[in-house]
Amino acid sequence: MPKARKDINSLTDTQLNDYIHALDILRQRSEVNENDPTGYAFQASLHNGSAGPCEHQSDLFLPWHRAHLHYFEKLLQAADPPRTQNVTIPYWDWISEQTPAKFPLAFKKPGLKSPRSSQAAALPPDTLSIVTTETNQKEFAGYPNGDLAGNAGRLERGPHDYMHGFYIGGAMGNPSTAAEDAIYFSFHAFIDLMWAEWQQRNGTPLLTSPDHVLRGFTTQPRNKVSDFTNTVDLDYEYEYTDRLKAAFAVPVPPPVPLSLLATEPLTPLGGADLATELRDKEIVHLGLAVPETKGQRLLVRLDELKVPQTGSYMLRGYVHPSDVLFQPDDSEFTDRFAVGYVALWRAHPHLHHDGPAAAHHPVSRTARFDVTHALDSLGANGADLVFSLQFIPAPSPTGLPPHPAPPLDEVELKDVRMEVYS
Repeated sequence: MPKARKDINSLTDTQLNDYIHALDILRQRSEVNENDPTGYAFQASLHNGSAGPCEHQSDLFLPWHRAHLHYFEKLLQAADPPRTQNVTIPYWDWISEQTPAKFPLAFKKPGLKSPRSSQAAALPPDTLSIVTTETNQKEFAGYPNGDLAGNAGRLERGPHDYMHGFYIGGAMGNPSTAAEDAIYFSFHAFIDLMWAEWQQRNGTPLLTSPDHVLRGFTTQPRNKVSDFTNTVDLDYEYEYTDRLKAAFAVPVPPPVPLSLLATEPLTPLGGADLATELRDKEIVHLGLAVPETKGQRLLVRLDELKVPQTGSYMLRGYVHPSDVLFQPDDSEFTDRFAVGYVALWRAHPHLHHDGPAAAHHPVSRTARFDVTHALDSLGANGADLVFSLQFIPAPSPTGLPPHPAPPLDEVELKDVRMEVYS
């Protein structure tokens, strides 16, 4: 029978203490030999750089992290049996507000405590809807490397990157240190839960790139994407709380195949190019009109948006009439006109053994904003509309204002286009 991964708030004191005990044994191994592959430091470096590194911004993102958690969990279970033989990684349900603290109280215990941002921050509002309404596998989970249609899936390019850079902070704010904080494993266990939920809801479609060998796991018995299709085959499943059962108890929408009908470029109203406008003003306004070729779904696409290496930031999108004052700090304005966001979690260089450092994350990404509803409602009467992008830097690891200065000089993108789908 598969072992149950539980909400960290649902663990008994004994279960939580056994989990921390297993973590501590792995940490002790690394203190003796930092290169011990069964030690915590080596396992963290599978994500952070030298031993792996992690996969991001493609369809490899979800299976790579499922593999990372799977093999880490096996080390925990073997740490000190029989005490640890049934230990599993507890998940942190981060679509639900924690009370009375920002994080589950378990993460204040010795063995799980780590410096993190204590500043108040909103949870990403779109996480649940991505799981329950997005039926396109590539848009949910990511595109194969080289696919011209996109790269990161919605779950990664929005909620995942936002939580790392804007909400959690500390070591998690930087991909070069993220797995040093034990919260990484519970955070990604919930990412994995949402993927497992999406798979079940959508009939467990065949994974893309099934034969790709996942780096960092080439010597393991399971090392291909297809080996990580099903959690039960990996000897675990998720135990839902009543709150999660209620959250996912919504109908599955029918899949809607989309076909691209047309693309139209959007032009900055200020006259300067896109990147210059954003760097100079931290806002860019582009003219927007209901396209002549009217489709079922209308998206604004940002092409070749540079992934920063000196800090994280977010671009928030708005569609509003040109005669309405742009007020992104006004809640009434944002509630009415915001159409989404893309979070850019900073990349990190990977030091190759036989050469100089090179970025192992892709250097640019595609981002999309769904403006279908906005154009249907605001453009119905022929209003002159604007699509606005606002630059928002991530806070420092402690949650204070960004330091060093926001990575404005790294803002680069090729163009912005309207995509019209049938």
